[in-house]
Amino acid sequence: MRSIAQYPIVKVSQSSEQGASPERIECDDLVVVEEPLEIWLSSYSKASPELLLTTMRTPGDDLNLVRGWLYSSGAIQDPSKITSIVHTGTGRLKSEPTNRVQVNLAVGANIDLAAYQRVEIMNSACGVCGQQSIENLLDKLPQTLRTEEQVASLPISELRSLTQNLTANQGIFAQTGGSHGVALFDQGLHILDVREDVGRHNAFDKLIGANIKMLAVDNHQVGSIWGVVLSSRASFELVQKAAMVNIRFIIAMGAPTSLAIDLAKECDICLLGFIKTSANSIKFNVYSNPHLLA
Repeated sequence: MRSIAQYPIVKVSQSSEQGASPERIECDDLVVVEEPLEIWLSSYSKASPELLLTTMRTPGDDLNLVRGWLYSSGAIQDPSKITSIVHTGTGRLKSEPTNRVQVNLAVGANIDLAAYQRVEIMNSACGVCGQQSIENLLDKLPQTLRTEEQVASLPISELRSLTQNLTANQGIFAQTGGSHGVALFDQGLHILDVREDVGRHNAFDKLIGANIKMLAVDNHQVGSIWGVVLSSRASFELVQKAAMVNIRFIIAMGAPTSLAIDLAKECDICLLGFIKTSANSIKFNVYSNPHLLA
């Protein structure tokens, strides 16, 4: 499915000189795609699949998006309980996937539908909107498995290359300017993966879904996974997702919210914001756990 669409536009520019006429140029522009995705749930305890929610997203990585959301929201805490995630329904073209995904659960796996079902469409900017109480989300956070002695420091000198690597790997943003990106990096400060979406929380869920075997808490108690770089601001739902997979460093290009800072402190996450780099300087704010920087 396409992630980018082409539209005819008119570019307008006008000189500041008095009496200058606007210049208009007709051309084609590339725009990030936003479409609804229905997520249906099928389990052995139900006679037929049930609609879980409808979300807006950028098509193209739907199965990882759904897998990551199920894990980061706490709906499914054991990935092995998901037998399959597949596109269903009838597409507009026979060769295309559809805007409907079905999650098939293993025997014994259950989801509290009342806690997650949404009648209204969840928009691209919405992370935990209308999902459940914040208290329920916090109850699902795993206990931190690494002591402070096990968490190596993040060198300030590496922040420039980490942020530049995210930007360099945002193919959709480079063409449209309309998507968010999230990069995953490890203890060796290598960018392992970058995912994009029109919604910042969707991009994070795609990243989690694509790397679930590495990110599952049980698989990295002394782990090699360090952190993420966000092209966006750091809101509560992004810090919550990071905490769900035991990520300890969040580097955000934009601002954090108050609740994001509080949760980062609670979960011993080092949260950086307003990263600004140039050829010979770097500036940023540290909002929690500054002792984890070297």
